[in-house]
Amino acid sequence: MNALSIFLGEFGRASIMAIALSLVMLMKRSRRETSNPCPLFVGPKSFTVLSRFAEDQQRRLLDEASKEALAGWRRVVPVAVFFVLLTVGTALGRTLPKVTTFPDSFWVNACSTALFAGFGFWLARQLQVHRVRPFLKALIERTQHAA
Repeated sequence: MNALSIFLGEFGRASIMAIALSLVMLMKRSRRETSNPCPLFVGPKSFTVLSRFAEDQQRRLLDEASKEALAGWRRVVPVAVFFVLLTVGTALGRTLPKVTTFPDSFWVNACSTALFAGFGFWLARQLQVHRVRPFLKALIERTQHAA
């Protein structure tokens, strides 16, 4: 019970930092989207079916497929996944030294945060690839039949 209360206390503090980082990430994403409309963690190299197209056509196909697949969620979901896992990682990194024999150092906190943030980036990327792939295949089939 004591560990849970410590974790929740640290979770509250860590969420303030994670909100700030998530907002910065969201603002950078909205600026970047005008020049590169591809999803945040996914690029043309994530899909082997795009390798036979020219680079500008790869980006166009990926942009159209991601707009269909992710609609209004394409900005929010990756940032939300990043926010949650960064907050959990930071809170866990600060809680572990208080309830176990881990040393209370910057490196324990940094490693725990990096581990969860890395997992968050990987998870957001996998979710986007999994969601966009069927729409991309359908779009490629439509463009081939139209030609």
